[in-house]
Amino acid sequence: MRLRIRPDPDPVAVLLATLRVAGARIEKRALREAWSNSDRRGLAELIDFEECALWLALRLRQIGAEETLASGLGVTVTQLARDIAARNFLVDAETESMLGRLAALDIPCILLKGAARRALAHQLPFADARETFDLDLLVPADAAPGLWEDLWRHGYALLHPYRKPRPEDHRLPGLVGPTGVTALIHTSVAPGVPADLTWKRLHATATRVQRFGVETLVPATTELLWDGMMHAVRSGARGLRLHQLLAATCIVAQGDAGDDDVREVRRRIAHATGSAAPYAALAGAWLDAATWLGGGEDGEPPALLRRALHWRLALIRRLPLERRVLGACADEASRLEFDLPPARGMTRGLRPLGAVLVRNAYRCWRLANTA
Repeated sequence: MRLRIRPDPDPVAVLLATLRVAGARIEKRALREAWSNSDRRGLAELIDFEECALWLALRLRQIGAEETLASGLGVTVTQLARDIAARNFLVDAETESMLGRLAALDIPCILLKGAARRALAHQLPFADARETFDLDLLVPADAAPGLWEDLWRHGYALLHPYRKPRPEDHRLPGLVGPTGVTALIHTSVAPGVPADLTWKRLHATATRVQRFGVETLVPATTELLWDGMMHAVRSGARGLRLHQLLAATCIVAQGDAGDDDVREVRRRIAHATGSAAPYAALAGAWLDAATWLGGGEDGEPPALLRRALHWRLALIRRLPLERRVLGACADEASRLEFDLPPARGMTRGLRPLGAVLVRNAYRCWRLANTA
């Protein structure tokens, strides 16, 4: 892939080309010049919203874009990257403490989501460059209540003290430890999936790793990719934010092994039936975007991804929106792309009438910006 230099390079194209792990195949000089010549208005806010600053900062250093890093935008990106790194280190500290506790209690576990990817940073490119918020772990269903009670006795506090647990929940109520990181004890990886089947399936293909001097398990990369896709789809159109996509990008970037993981997940998506069928297009688009970012596909970035980022940048440049409202506007536009109804939580960011206005505004913007 070769980036074509224009007098006014598209800032979204430059951002995506830089984030792309296969970006080493792009002429580094071309990328550096593109950053120098692009219109950076609103980019800092977009990068913050997409939660990709640490990943971007590392890639800018890889391509030798020191001038960009020294600019006003670069200083902001560097500060955001440091904040993400600090949060990740807190998650690591919570992971170390938890693994020691589990070893003392003789409870087996499988690290999930961000904690699992960080444990595989030696194998997955940039796996430790994505922001991780919580510590997710899977334990056998019969051990979960005892572990939860032990944490509670040792000073962990309820994340949502006034929220009643739902019988269909696949994890116990979140607990916040001394590090400020939320520990989420899972008995399954999704609502409605039996705990015993989940443990058997993930345990059968899990990889043993040493993490902070303790031997533990992480899911096979295919399962990590599948879980990332399922989490993104359950999040609705929010799954098309870069933060969600980068969870899969590091898996795709493995090379041949990543290609095998993508093929298996595509096979599972193709067999989606029942209530999952309407979301198959969203799942496919999410995987397409993550695959491109991971270098698994050549050519231009998926049009849907480019359009989504252009829309968000246009909102940032034109309207002083709170982050919550910006998120609602961004996600509602993406839901429209897949003919999905307005999100059930829209009233938290916009009233129902607001959802209609956002959809109409997006239709007009899309029409005016169709090449």
